[in-house]
Amino acid sequence: MRLILIWAIVFLVGTGLATLLLYDNGQVSMVWNDWVIETSLSFLVAAVAVAFISGYFLIRLFLNLWHLPVFWRHSRRLHRYSKAENSMAKGMIALEYGDWQTAEKQLIKSAKQSEAGLVHYLSAAKMAHNQKAYDRRDQYLQQARDEYVSDYVTIGLVEARLLWEEQPEVALSILETLHEQHPKHITILAEYSLALRQLGLWKRLEDLLPVIKKTRAIDKAELLALEHSLLAGKLATAMDETTLDALWAQLNSRQKLIPQVLVEYVEQRIGRGQEVGLALLIEKALKKEWNDRLVYQYGRLTLGPAFERLKKAEMWLKDQENNPVLLLSLGRLACRSQLWGRGQNHLQESLKIRPEVETYHALAQCYEAEGKDNQAALTYKEAIVRLEGSSLLD
Repeated sequence: MRLILIWAIVFLVGTGLATLLLYDNGQVSMVWNDWVIETSLSFLVAAVAVAFISGYFLIRLFLNLWHLPVFWRHSRRLHRYSKAENSMAKGMIALEYGDWQTAEKQLIKSAKQSEAGLVHYLSAAKMAHNQKAYDRRDQYLQQARDEYVSDYVTIGLVEARLLWEEQPEVALSILETLHEQHPKHITILAEYSLALRQLGLWKRLEDLLPVIKKTRAIDKAELLALEHSLLAGKLATAMDETTLDALWAQLNSRQKLIPQVLVEYVEQRIGRGQEVGLALLIEKALKKEWNDRLVYQYGRLTLGPAFERLKKAEMWLKDQENNPVLLLSLGRLACRSQLWGRGQNHLQESLKIRPEVETYHALAQCYEAEGKDNQAALTYKEAIVRLEGSSLLD
C-alpha cells in the first residue's frame, strides 16, 4: 500500500511538471565570464535528471568494482559452507541407514570448510569407532583438538565415551582431568560419576556425591539410584565382618529394606554362614518391592525350618506365578522340607520357563535326597548336554 502511494505521488508530480512545460518551456540563461548559455527550462531539467541518474549509476558501479574481491571471497565461502552442509546431510542420512563408512567419508570430506567443523570431526570419529578403525578415530579427535582448542571439554567428553568400552581406565583419566579443570561442570560431573559407579570406585564416588547434590548435575531419580548403588557397592566390597557390620549399622531402617542394598548384605552374610534375621529382612523388603535376587537368596537360606519359609514363599505365586527364580527357590525349600513331589514339580516348572544349569542341579539333588539316583543321574546328564556354563542370574 505504501509503495502504491509513493508511485502515485511521483506520477502526479511528473504529470504536473510535464503539463506545465507544455504550456511554457521557460528560458534559462547562465553567464560565466564571457560565456553565455541560454536554454529552455525543460531541457535543463532533463539534463539535470540525466546527469543525476548517470552519476548515481557510475558511483554504484565504482562501489561494486571496489567491493568485488570481498564479494567474491564471501561468495566462495558461502559455496563452501553449502557444500559442507550438503556433505553433513548426506552423512547423517547414511548414519540413519547404518552405513558408517559412507557417513564417515561424507562427514570428514568437508570438515575444514564447514562452520560446524567440530561436529564433522566428532561425528566422523564416532563412525570410525563403530567400524573399529581406532587409528582414524584418534586422528579425527586430534584434528578436532588442533583446530578447535577452546572446545576441549566437548572433545574430551566424546573421546571418553568412545574409549569407555575398550579402555575404561583411560576414559576415566580423561574425565578426571576435565573434572579437575571444571569441578562444577554439570555434564562432566554426570559422566564422571557414572564412570566411577561402573568401575566400582565407591570411595571416590562417595567423595564426589556432595558436589553432585549441590550442583544438581543429575536429576532426583538418577541421584537416588546413584546413592543406592553406592550403599550396595560399599557393602559388596566389605573385606571383613567388622566392616560389614559397621556399614550396616550406619544405614537407617528405610535404607536397609532397599532391595539393591539388602541383597548385597544378605549375600555377604550367607557367605560367612551368618543367617540370623535374614529371612525376616527379605520378607519385609519384598512386601515393598519385588526383587529376583532377594528371592533367590531366600531359597538358599538354611537356618530354621524350611517349611515355614515355603508357606510364605508360595503366597508370592499369586503375583509371580511364572517367575523361574521364585519357582527355583520354592523347589529348594520344598525339597529341604522333604516334600519331594512338590519340590520336583516347582523345579520342573522353572525349567520349562527358563532352563538353567543351577535348576537342573537342584532338581538332581532333590532326586538324590529322595533316593532316586537313576533319575538324578539322567538330570545331571541333561544339564551337562544342554546348559553347561550358564547361570540363572546372568
